[in-house]
Amino acid sequence: MGETFFPKENSPRIANNPDSHPRNPSLEKGAGCGIIRRRWGISGACIVAKIGLLGGSFNPIHNGHLALAEAARQRLALRRVLLVPNCLPPHKDSGNMASASHRLRMVQLAIADDPAFEASDVELRREGPSYTLHTICELLDKHPNWDIHFLIGADTLPELPTWYHIGELASLCKFVVANRPGEALDHFDALRPALTDAQIAGIRQRVIGMPPTDISSTAIRRRVAGGQPLDGLVPAAVADYISRNGLYR
Repeated sequence: MGETFFPKENSPRIANNPDSHPRNPSLEKGAGCGIIRRRWGISGACIVAKIGLLGGSFNPIHNGHLALAEAARQRLALRRVLLVPNCLPPHKDSGNMASASHRLRMVQLAIADDPAFEASDVELRREGPSYTLHTICELLDKHPNWDIHFLIGADTLPELPTWYHIGELASLCKFVVANRPGEALDHFDALRPALTDAQIAGIRQRVIGMPPTDISSTAIRRRVAGGQPLDGLVPAAVADYISRNGLYR
């Protein structure tokens, strides 16, 4: 079964569905878990689509996530942005994690009024840790015309060398770093030797500014536990869902 997207009515679709056009991909086994590195030739009938991907535990999704996705969409002229909840994030403690179904539903509610955003359960359907490499390989295998821009916050940049097969991952997608105005980025040297000089240079060129936000999912969960309102922190539909389902109490 393929990945499931949850589009809204009248949401834009990728023009010229790649599955409806002949293509001549060649597959090459890469490092680790039999992952696939795909190289293909794109004909005039198959249009390359710039797709943003924002992954995270979304526990819960909040307005900072949405601001990042929208800033990237506008700055990079992305066709759409996929929001991908993790099943078991390798770098996070899952002790206070809402269920996958709750987190996916909150993402759906948060983006219901924006046709450029879509929720995907591609990672929730897999067992075990949510490794980004597996997600990108699966998406590219099904959508070889996608030019995937993977969105991360500046605080994630120094963690990249610890990611699963990061060199392979950086060859399959384009990392985009969101940085608050006025804050210096000084973590690029720490990416060596996990990434090549060319890969690091590419990331340097894809730094985007975003409005300063002081929102975190951890703080939101604390506010819920303390009975405090979530005005301005999450979309109203998400706040209502949290309340109705007794999450984070």
